[in-house]
Amino acid sequence: MQPLRVVDVMNSPVITVSDEATLAETLDLMLMHKVSGLVVVDHSGHMVGVVSQSDLLRAWQAETDFTELRQCVVSQYMTRDVISCAPHKSLNYAMQQLDRHHIRRLIIVETRDGGRFVTDRIKPVGILSQTDIVRVLIGESNLLGDEDAQDPDAK
Repeated sequence: MQPLRVVDVMNSPVITVSDEATLAETLDLMLMHKVSGLVVVDHSGHMVGVVSQSDLLRAWQAETDFTELRQCVVSQYMTRDVISCAPHKSLNYAMQQLDRHHIRRLIIVETRDGGRFVTDRIKPVGILSQTDIVRVLIGESNLLGDEDAQDPDAK
């Protein structure tokens, strides 16, 4: 059996939010799509950061005027140093990255030519969460269990 790759498990397409969106718009998108984080992109769709529920909670803890805060742009509060992974990497590699960096999701990216800097060319193509990995691992173990049940020699 071929080892699973990130592309086999990741969620695609990516739900994104503009770096110019307000925190209110960002929160509305999260609620509408029932997700805990969004990839933040610039006007050309290149990744510039990620915003999670944790980022929003930190923003609300730091500010006292919630009405004004809701109108702030997401780029003020997003995480800029994003841990990402290429779609061709092994699922094992992705799990190591999640563990090493103590994060819950990896942004799956492909680089495109034409930007001045490497970060100018990064396009988000998927998201891989811990939950996605657990689901596939449970599914894999269930598949193995089913095969063993059908094979009288497997004991």
